[in-house]
Amino acid sequence: MYSKIAINNVKKSFKDYTIYFLTLTFAVCIFYSFNSIGSQSIMADMTSGQASYVRLMEQLISIVSISVSVILGGLIIYATNFLINRRKKEFGIYMILGMSKRNMSKILFFETLYIGILSLVAGLALGMILAQILSVFTAKLFMIEMVKYSFVISKYAILKTIFYFGIMYILVILFNVVVVSRYKLINLLSASRKNETVKIRSTTIGALTLIISIITLGTAYYLINKCGLNFIDNRFKVSIILGILGTLLFFYGIASVILSLIKKNKNVYLNSLNSFTLSQISSKFNTNFISMTIICLMLFVTIGTLTSGLNVKNSMENSLEKCTPFDASISVFYKGKNSTGSSEEAIKELGYVLGENDSYSIIREYEYNMSLKDLLNDYFINEDLKTFLEGPVFDKITLISISEYNNMRKLRREPQVELKENEFLVASNYEFLKETIEAFVKNTDVINIENKELHLKDKKIIDESFATTSNATTLFNLIVPDEFVKNLNVSEEVVNLNFNKDYENSAKNDISNILNDFRYNSSKYEKLDFSIYGQTREMAIEDSRGLSTLVLFIAVYIGIVFLLSSAAVLAIQQLSQCSDSVEKYISLRKIGATKKIINKSIFTQVITFFALPLALAVIHSVVGIHVVNNYVSALGVTNLFKPTLITIIIMIIVYGGYFYATYISYKNIASNDYK
Repeated sequence: MYSKIAINNVKKSFKDYTIYFLTLTFAVCIFYSFNSIGSQSIMADMTSGQASYVRLMEQLISIVSISVSVILGGLIIYATNFLINRRKKEFGIYMILGMSKRNMSKILFFETLYIGILSLVAGLALGMILAQILSVFTAKLFMIEMVKYSFVISKYAILKTIFYFGIMYILVILFNVVVVSRYKLINLLSASRKNETVKIRSTTIGALTLIISIITLGTAYYLINKCGLNFIDNRFKVSIILGILGTLLFFYGIASVILSLIKKNKNVYLNSLNSFTLSQISSKFNTNFISMTIICLMLFVTIGTLTSGLNVKNSMENSLEKCTPFDASISVFYKGKNSTGSSEEAIKELGYVLGENDSYSIIREYEYNMSLKDLLNDYFINEDLKTFLEGPVFDKITLISISEYNNMRKLRREPQVELKENEFLVASNYEFLKETIEAFVKNTDVINIENKELHLKDKKIIDESFATTSNATTLFNLIVPDEFVKNLNVSEEVVNLNFNKDYENSAKNDISNILNDFRYNSSKYEKLDFSIYGQTREMAIEDSRGLSTLVLFIAVYIGIVFLLSSAAVLAIQQLSQCSDSVEKYISLRKIGATKKIINKSIFTQVITFFALPLALAVIHSVVGIHVVNNYVSALGVTNLFKPTLITIIIMIIVYGGYFYATYISYKNIASNDYK
């Protein structure tokens, strides 16, 4: 019997359940599709390196999914509370008819079960489709040609989704039992006649609070710009605390200030239903400023992670062509301070003879006892750069001899560079330091090396890469005449190779096997007096795309979940408050208010509550993304236009969709309850 009542209730109240049901369905869909990445058919077409990044991605997504489950669990409980409050009168009638609280809990149990099963089935079905799209998208990101596509259903991801969401629904059922046990008949029957208490704060207190919030947020923005993403810096911690506090104070004071300003303009305030609308908005802000703060911060996380994740991907991939000028590059490191040797002999000992199937050149970096930080000290653009160069590794600068530099250029079939005995050049492809080094080059004519003056030959920075790598590695090098490096220690020795076309595949395979062996089976070579590290062009591209794809997927996963949660909480909150204000809308109709002007009032209320937290979140994001971008620029050239555009499109589709659905549902509740 109770099962049938629950089914009828779900059918009858389906409009109330729509946003709740769709949110659960989308949550299940996202959860399944991202957790099934490692099971898709694309894995068969991946190299071992690419597959390792996907496995790492799968592990990180699994860890993030725990936090996602907590967020979604809280969302489900919040939504369930709204649905129960919406039906207090119905439960009161059940109690009058003699139904016990235990049996009422049974009805809620079956309703939760049916909605849960429906959302799980619908979400998994959509998730299976989305997983295939993600599979194709992943192949595109890794530049893989899918030899054979097959539709794959991940049993592991299905069981994991059912397990996590099953735990959530059990918590919801327990929550329902607790809520129902506290019901009193008089409160249930009079719930629909209780008017919301309108609390208007003092304008003076509101204005003072708003001013303090602006000062607090300004201080937070200033501190985060000064310290950057230095998590151990106390200024970073203070900026986070001030940011949260400032956001809270902003929503605490904004409503009374806006209401006071509009009240002064009688033509606006007394026009149509403006006085009623502003009263509703002000009252809701006064009672919901904490939830508005949480929503704003969640939107900030959404915008920040989506934009920064996309920016990291673009930045790393945009620099790939410049960072991979050779077919392969191998760095040789000898163990111990006094160890010396030949790179050719070291590589030959591993089974590959340089020069047989390739053309190669060797370029060395020589240590010179001059502090890089001191050299650039007068040209730092911001504090982040000074912090970046604090480490002991920057106590010296690196020099490159002109002859080895020209050998490298010859390998790339580029013209030779002439350098007089008293001249030098500056090389750097590190975008993070670009403005600082440009300022150094512009304002420097002479430096002293080995007690001799060297004049800067060209006011331009050489931004080419000296080896094939997955990201920019030329921090700051001075190219000098050969005599200046004769007595200096070599800090790194790089062998650059271009394979002969006739032997390209075999040579590439030989080098790849050696490099991968050193990367994954290093214990095998412990007895050698040297170690190597390097990449072929394909390995560099795999590493770059693998890392950027990992960052992108995690960012999108977190961003979409936070976006769904914040939009759903906001929608449910508005609909809950509409249910509490039904009597007010009935009264408005009785005194002659038309449907058109009531709908206009509803639209104003809904868009205000959707727009204000979004607007402040956008301001937070502009500051946050600027700070993150300073670090992302270390990976390559950054361009925020495309990531920002994609984020805006996602926000319009998801957040805008929830706004529209909330507005329609709000109108239906306000009009359907009118007798």
